[in-house]
Amino acid sequence: LTYLKSKSHPYIFRKEDKRVSSPDENYAREIMQLFTIGLFVLNEDGTQVIDSSTGKPKETYTNEDIESFARAWTGFDRQAVRGNYEERRGGSTDNKIDPLQVIAAYRDPFPKADLAGGFLGDRYLRCVDLPSQSFLKKGAVYTLRGASPLSEYRTDPSQYATETDSAEKFALDTNSALYQRLHNGGQYKLSVELDEDLVCTATECNVDTVRMVKVDDVYYEFKERPCVQMAFYDDGKQIRAKENKDLGSMCANPNLAHASEACCREERYQEVRQATKVTGVTYFYEGERTK
Repeated sequence: LTYLKSKSHPYIFRKEDKRVSSPDENYAREIMQLFTIGLFVLNEDGTQVIDSSTGKPKETYTNEDIESFARAWTGFDRQAVRGNYEERRGGSTDNKIDPLQVIAAYRDPFPKADLAGGFLGDRYLRCVDLPSQSFLKKGAVYTLRGASPLSEYRTDPSQYATETDSAEKFALDTNSALYQRLHNGGQYKLSVELDEDLVCTATECNVDTVRMVKVDDVYYEFKERPCVQMAFYDDGKQIRAKENKDLGSMCANPNLAHASEACCREERYQEVRQATKVTGVTYFYEGERTK
């Protein structure tokens, strides 16, 4: 699979050697040429459609389409090897059982054109149009993580796993409607989808979204509805890593929950470099994001 570990140009330029590069195009080409639409547009009877402007068979895609689709295949890699299976059969280091994982940092973040004059994701809701507090709305999905407070869909710092005051967890109030749905009388389900809107309770009313929620001694992860983030937007806001030092800053959409709050004064350089987080004031749980 030639697209494995394929990296986007932005990643290579920023993180590696600042060279101009393109993602691997082989799979993007072959999936169209060999496995789906083929090289030429066909009539209902299987004959080739002739392009009236050239008198030649009309091609189904161009090299620009291949380049666009190649960017859609960035970030894929194999899961870690299963020691109880592959390594016992020939010492292979390839995991050929589990679905591929997505390495978010490798993904290309920009729009990708389709073959019909639009863009991939056109039929999906824009992320800015998701309802407020979507984690309480009908259709919200939660997956059971058991005793682990670490996300399955994100890369969390290891300290998020600790059961200390330094790693604040989002524990649901036992009177919460969301708690009752997830707790299910102690019969925890692997996956829960809300079939109606719920009313917020206590701290739920103070947050824009959730990641991991604690229900007694187990954790559920909120899986946001698939949506499209626009690459370009108005009134962007500057955000920084908590201890950014040389990491600098980046632009974020103010209408999406992209960053936590912190206490700092812009004119005080050291405060900006190491912004202070205060539990219950600037954040309610580790990894919280606000609009």
